[in-house]
Amino acid sequence: MQDFFALNLSALQKTSPNLAKRLQDVVPNTHYEVFLGDDVLNFNIIDTRDCAPIFVDSPLIQTNQKIVEFMPYAQYPYLYCFGLGNGVFYKVLLQNEYLKRVVVIEPELEILFIVLHLLDFSQEIAESRILFLDSQSTFQDVLLIFLQDTHTKIYSKLYNLHIFNAYYDRYATLSIEFNRYFIKALEHCVISVGNDSKDAITGIAHHIANLPKMLASPSLITLIKELRTKRANQKSTAVIVSTGPSLSKQLPLLKQYQDYLTIFCIDASLPILAKEGIKPDVVFSLERVDLTARFYEETPKPCHKDVIFAITTIVHKRLADALEGDCVQWSMRPFGYTYYFGFNDYGYIGVGMSAANMAYEMVVYSKFTRCILIGQDLAFAKDGSSHAKNAVYGEREIAPKQDSQKVLLPAYGGEGMVESTNVWKLFLEFYEADIAQTPYKLEVINATEGGARIQGTIEMPFAKALESIDTSTKKQPLILTPPPLELIESNMTKAREKTREFLAFAREKKAKIEEVFLEVAGLIEDLEANKNDLENFDFTKISTALEHIESIKEFFYDKAFTTCFNDAIQSYIVHQEMEIAKIVVRIAQDDIALKAKQIDLLYAHKYWLFSLAGGIDCVIEVAQKSFSQWE
Repeated sequence: MQDFFALNLSALQKTSPNLAKRLQDVVPNTHYEVFLGDDVLNFNIIDTRDCAPIFVDSPLIQTNQKIVEFMPYAQYPYLYCFGLGNGVFYKVLLQNEYLKRVVVIEPELEILFIVLHLLDFSQEIAESRILFLDSQSTFQDVLLIFLQDTHTKIYSKLYNLHIFNAYYDRYATLSIEFNRYFIKALEHCVISVGNDSKDAITGIAHHIANLPKMLASPSLITLIKELRTKRANQKSTAVIVSTGPSLSKQLPLLKQYQDYLTIFCIDASLPILAKEGIKPDVVFSLERVDLTARFYEETPKPCHKDVIFAITTIVHKRLADALEGDCVQWSMRPFGYTYYFGFNDYGYIGVGMSAANMAYEMVVYSKFTRCILIGQDLAFAKDGSSHAKNAVYGEREIAPKQDSQKVLLPAYGGEGMVESTNVWKLFLEFYEADIAQTPYKLEVINATEGGARIQGTIEMPFAKALESIDTSTKKQPLILTPPPLELIESNMTKAREKTREFLAFAREKKAKIEEVFLEVAGLIEDLEANKNDLENFDFTKISTALEHIESIKEFFYDKAFTTCFNDAIQSYIVHQEMEIAKIVVRIAQDDIALKAKQIDLLYAHKYWLFSLAGGIDCVIEVAQKSFSQWE
């Protein structure tokens, strides 16, 4: 048989470089031998440790049986399987044009090594139509699969991990672990789209309203350059101060070392630090709600002096007003609609869901060599408190849940579990993803000394983490200057043009969606009127309407459309699509079943079209209102 390993490995080096490296280190014939049959596709693999074959009967016959077994999944775009076998089944599976991707976990690297020598998967690997994981793959590897393909979560209710055959029963513990990874990753993706579009709509309104302020402020690139120049050297250390219950015990040490550390502080921690006489270098805010303004309103103005306030364009006007006269650096969060406006020097930061996530991104962009986390509990303290002493909204701002609703996470130090919340759990997952994807060697120390364990960090007492701090020279002040007036005016001209384009584009798409909605609504009225005589109903009209619906769905593959509207509409569109997906993958065995499926799809898309048009109409309304404030 031809050796395809070089081709497959070359493709893997681009899509899964870590796995490719592990495959290069495999020693052949360690635990497995190949037995070839009379057909090139009829080969078995034997485990020499116990003489167990992957296929107990003819591999070709069992593969054909497996293909028949998977007929009900013929219209599933995403499949997840545990066990590669000899790989032939997956070559056949990938001939199905409906299948966009199959993820295969092969616990034995040597089996994957053998299969990649005997079968050519190079094109499918390069196109990411097949993704391989092995026993060393982590939750972060699984999460990345879903983060890279935004359409995957639509089919999350159809998820199932298929065990290839009985040989892989010996890896039951590992398969259960990977099943947990997949469920956790899907849950993360679905929760992260939210269940209320109001926040996203509010964010668009605030973003457009705040654009003039942003363009008159120093850029994000300017702040990063200042941090790199004055702070990020071979001994540079940044401390991220969060507001967990454990923060109080760390404040004396932080005050003692404040002149020798770069202090990144989340907004809620600012009043606490101010009361202790601690001045942070940069304070971060990224939320839309007006209540965040209290953190600044209740911090005396003298404590604002010499502090840089790094805030995003989606923050509330009340917050911006509270920082009037201060050194404010505006930036854009990495939302679609912010990319649409350009101004890349002001973006993009705040990919996570908390100000602490934003602060960590700044640490990475500024190339610090050490990052110390304090107050990052992400869990309730033993006394039930949720926040540190002197927190603006109180130490018990969030109440613990009843036993049946508790969310438990591994504790700091690895001993036992601590009570958390679903939101904190989401923050934790974003933190862990950020740490895992840090593009250079950054020592991340969790000196919280309490709360939840954060994977990827070194757990260390704050005092020990500070032992290596150089106290011979105090840190230099950070100084930012606004852009020249000519640049501000030029950018404002561009902002006006982009906003007008945004509104015109939205109106055009809304009109097309409404046109198809009226067609579908009319057809449903006809169906209702003729429900007792469906045999004579003209189903070509339904087929045509479904084609028109598909043309609207193509909008979601248009970068301009998703850039402008995805953030505002995805919370409810995704949840509707998850239900519609159950109809889409249904196999219609005969003409009656096909017509029933068409009718179900028509009904399901009536509200889908209505809510899609309504969402875009909301975007138009708030964008126009915010834009009118400029003039």
